[in-house]
Order: sequence, then structure tokens, then C-alpha cells
Amino acid sequence: MEIAAFLHSVGVRATFFVVGQHVRQYPDAVGKLAELGHLIGNHTDTHTDLLTIKDTPQKLVAEVLGLDRLIAKFLKSGQCFLRPPFGRWNPAIADELNRDEDLRKYTGPIHWNIDGADWQIGSRRGRLPTDEVYTVEQCANAYRENITTKGSGVVLMHDWSADAGKLGDHLRRKNRTLELTKLLIPQLARFKFVSLDEISM
Repeated sequence: MEIAAFLHSVGVRATFFVVGQHVRQYPDAVGKLAELGHLIGNHTDTHTDLLTIKDTPQKLVAEVLGLDRLIAKFLKSGQCFLRPPFGRWNPAIADELNRDEDLRKYTGPIHWNIDGADWQIGSRRGRLPTDEVYTVEQCANAYRENITTKGSGVVLMHDWSADAGKLGDHLRRKNRTLELTKLLIPQLARFKFVSLDEISM
């Protein structure tokens, strides 16, 4: 919630793609995000790679519909967005999800074109023990350069990790996106920040 509160304090409205398991763990969080004026998006119930279950229609629909039932009251008409985990998608997934009447309201898949790999902060970017650890400052530079070069786009950042096991534990322990956001936003003062419902898809 700290990232959402900070963004609100500086007049930036963002889109938060939430995961069902986190919504159940923190049931008041989605309402608070909405109260702060942020847009809520569907990032599936358990953060499963949809391509791995594309041949199991019941599981596929449950991944999106399970979360939809938790966040539906916070979704306004024309503001229902779906971001598939890892950006993995194909037409068969769209066909299957569109068969469910409750899921046709979604726009997606939502992808991104600006990513500075905030989830890698605090980790070695290569495989060798001598490879340098990715710092908040380096990450901010990567985002700023990417945004400046492209001029506009959808920026991907992570406020938490839904990955299981050791990887998820590592990513959650190293998460410094709040610090990154506080460093980066003032450096981007010449840009206008908008949420997904404010741009044409």
C-alpha cells in the first residue's frame, strides 16, 4: 500500500494488477487502492502461466474468474483489464476466456513496452558470483532511459512477487520498488502519467 499511497500523494494514478492469493491474504487492500483512485486489474488467481493450462478450459477460466469474483465490485464498466502472468498468451486462451460471458468484459492481454527489471534489484544480473548486484540507482536509470527513448508506453513494475518457493521468497525479501518509485518519479516530471483507462488500447 505504500507505493499506492506515495503515487497518490504526488498525483499519479496507476493500474495495480492484483493476484487472487494476495487479495485473500490482504482483503482490505483492493478497496484501499480504489479509494486512492488507482485502477484495479486482473492478474489471475494464482499467477499460473496460462499457456501451461490452455488445454484445460476449466482451470483456465477459473484462473481469471476466481479473481474476478473478488474484485468485481471495484471494476467499473469499460475498466476491466487482464494482464497474463509473465505476459504469456496465445489466441487459444482468448477464445476460451471469451466463451465465458462474465469474462467478455475484459480488455487484454495487457502487455508492456517499458521494463527496467525492478524485480532484479538486489540480485546478480548474471550467473557468476563476480557479476555485479543490480542497484536501485541502476534500475532507475534503466527505466528513465527507456521512458525517455520511447517517449510513451506502458511501464511494468512490481510491488510484490507471486512466485512460489525460493525464488518468490528471494524476490519478496529484495523488493525495493517503493524506494525505486520515490527516486524515479521526480526524475520524470516532464512526462504525464496516466492509468490504462485513460489511454486508447
